[in-house]
Amino acid sequence: MLYDMASFIYEPINALLEKPIGIRKARKELIEKARGRVIELGVGTGLNLPFYREDVEVVGIDISERMLKKAKGKKSPAKVKLVKADACSLPFPDRSFDTAVSTFFLCVVPEKERVLREVRRVLKPDGFLLAMECSPPKNPVFRTFLSGLSALTSRLTGTDFRVDVGNLLKKGGFEILEERSLVNGAVRLLVAKPSGEP
Repeated sequence: MLYDMASFIYEPINALLEKPIGIRKARKELIEKARGRVIELGVGTGLNLPFYREDVEVVGIDISERMLKKAKGKKSPAKVKLVKADACSLPFPDRSFDTAVSTFFLCVVPEKERVLREVRRVLKPDGFLLAMECSPPKNPVFRTFLSGLSALTSRLTGTDFRVDVGNLLKKGGFEILEERSLVNGAVRLLVAKPSGEP
């Protein structure tokens, strides 16, 4: 499986790229906003786990056993449970989480609309989605470059800078409460809540 293979290179690449461009700091700030019972979509190797507060309970899901195996080695102040699961069909009851977290997951997963329906289903009506995702940059030259690159990366890793995550969330039934851009708009941080009935 592609995600199993990616487990070997995911952290070295992130370690190389995230700190110099401010993503590591933004990741920490975003994760610290999580409250109550949290579901982390595509927990991967557990990069977010050290940043959770001790007063939250985290259920991290991933489809890759190798990713989950690496995540088990991460320390976290929070109570953490790791579950092998598909985000398109979450094995949890309706309205069972206060916070959903997606960091570089929605820009990778193929069935984005289906995933968002599931997120809305398991989130409480007053719950929040915290997202940090790839996005089309503002600079037209940079946008053209990343669009071309996405033609390759979307096939290899699923990563696609052509997806407007803000519009995706709005179409998926979420209201955006906060939004911030990094790396000239190539990365967006969003805080959103379910709007209306699922």
